[in-house]
Amino acid sequence: MKVLVTGATGFLGSYIVDHSFAEKDSVRVLVRKNSNCEYLKKYSDLEYVTGDLLDKEALKKAVEGIDIVYHSAARATDWGSRKQFHEANYIGSKNVLEACLAAGVKRLVYISSPGVVFDFTDQKMIDESYPYPEKFGNYYAEAKAKAEKLILDSNGKNGLTTVSLRPHAIWGPRDVTGFFPRIVRMLKEKKLKDFTEGKEVMLDMCYVTNIADASILAGRSDKAGGKAYFIIDDDTVDSWKFLDRVADQFEIPRLSKKLSLRAAKTAASVFELLWKIPYLAENYPPPITRYALEMMTHSTTYTIDAAKRDLGYSPGVSVDEGLRRLKEWVREIGGVNEFIKDAK
Repeated sequence: MKVLVTGATGFLGSYIVDHSFAEKDSVRVLVRKNSNCEYLKKYSDLEYVTGDLLDKEALKKAVEGIDIVYHSAARATDWGSRKQFHEANYIGSKNVLEACLAAGVKRLVYISSPGVVFDFTDQKMIDESYPYPEKFGNYYAEAKAKAEKLILDSNGKNGLTTVSLRPHAIWGPRDVTGFFPRIVRMLKEKKLKDFTEGKEVMLDMCYVTNIADASILAGRSDKAGGKAYFIIDDDTVDSWKFLDRVADQFEIPRLSKKLSLRAAKTAASVFELLWKIPYLAENYPPPITRYALEMMTHSTTYTIDAAKRDLGYSPGVSVDEGLRRLKEWVREIGGVNEFIKDAK
């Protein structure tokens, strides 16, 4: 197969490149001029196209002769302006889709998120029939949902099969800016507070090689057209007890401070009001957001029956094994301080 990976210099994208080469695919990547391609240099036969998701000419060149596009590039954070998310996560995805349709690409695998259906309630073992909310939690979820719907609605057009994958809380080695290093940094610096007020909050995560496996499967399954799939590990964790495991793993202080949820929500509302100032919104992360608070105080667990049935997906790495691998990688790069230095 001839495949294109967007976001290949990012966390998940680099693993999709790894897994594509493991499948003996011919791999092309779309990278920005200023992208850090150091990791990708290990592949001497990797093909590069320079450009971004808003560059239609670059996309046209990138998809030429391609069988499968793995579209993992995105603005993956919970802060920023609506314009930033709309351009990166909707317009960029729309451009990828249109390039695929024009070039006769056979399959487009879109990396989405369970955030597209998060509605500020406990979501326990929900499946893909769960609807989009009337109001999205943030600009990220809004743009990703809009792109997902457009892509899935385009299934079958010009011979294109489209699939959307919804991994939750991707984690693992090589991630230095995502939720996991941010949590470790907040624990180490004693900036994280428990505002659950004793509520049990259950969480499903997705180890990075598990979603990379699912991506390859989605690129080949004949049952996946026009569908979305939750992709997670097979181990549900108690979020706040899991933080103690993480702290012990990296030999940093356990969470000890508490804050009332009401006080936390008040603080988040104040920060979000201030962050309506475009300069702040586009350049700096707020200390806390209401979306983050809601995610951290509501259970978010999913069934992967559909992915098992249609894709043949089975999580290959458990949470315990993932923690072992992550700890080993952190040791190899020089310790916790190196792991968290770029986490905001």
